[in-house]
Amino acid sequence: MRIIAFSNQKGGVAKTTSSYAMAVGLAKRGYKVLVVDADPQENLSMTAGIDLNEIDPDPEEIERLSEEQQDYFYRNVPAKLFEVMESEVDKKSSKKDINKAIIPIAENLDLIVGGIDLASADMTFNNIGRERLMEKAFGKLNKEYDFCVFDCSPALGVVLMNILTLADEVIIPLEPGAYSLQGLSRLYKFIGQIHDYTNDRLKVDGILVTKVRKTANSKIWIGDIEEKAKLLGTKVYKSRIRLNVSVEEAQTMRMDLFEYASGSSAARDYDDFIDEFLEEDK
Repeated sequence: MRIIAFSNQKGGVAKTTSSYAMAVGLAKRGYKVLVVDADPQENLSMTAGIDLNEIDPDPEEIERLSEEQQDYFYRNVPAKLFEVMESEVDKKSSKKDINKAIIPIAENLDLIVGGIDLASADMTFNNIGRERLMEKAFGKLNKEYDFCVFDCSPALGVVLMNILTLADEVIIPLEPGAYSLQGLSRLYKFIGQIHDYTNDRLKVDGILVTKVRKTANSKIWIGDIEEKAKLLGTKVYKSRIRLNVSVEEAQTMRMDLFEYASGSSAARDYDDFIDEFLEEDK
């Protein structure tokens, strides 16, 4: 299983859009794909049509249930990534096994919901070995996949530390703009530390330029991104994702971009990007 993390500590650069588009696009090409929504905002899960009121309700709502209803909830509702990580700390929590977190959402495509509690992960997981909780959990997967795609939150914390300890490569989405390169060096430093201490196979596969507009400013910022990539020793994908209203419309309709608007410029751009990504290994 090839594990890919979409990461950038800057928000609003199309991490969720790009990770979900890649997961769907790979599945449509016949690959078995697991996509993991590791952002406590759970936007990818919502786009995928998951009813979060059922999967990840407010704890107070669960407390209002009868004991019998609570038992039914814990036995039948899929586990969240946060709970799977918790189970690696508390070995008694067998009901939170990673295989009970998998939700089939389309042909060749399964999803794991992160859970809003991921926002408190830095306070919750403070034990020795906390960076390897996901690695241990994913080692127990019963189902085989060709790819696992992570949508990461912007925070450079314990959740991202776990993901990068598990991952093979990182793709960094960047929007061409005044603040596009802010924090990029810090992210690279964080990735480098993970490579040196917990995962020596980890690499940055490349930078994906998103939300591209046909403006002079956009060209200038793309040039700056390319220069920065050279300094950091990585590449910028030739495929560029154009800004397109179909992306927001698909999210509103809770449909994947290819299903909602396969002929849109953004869908074509993501198809080109996935082909470019796969072509690298030939």
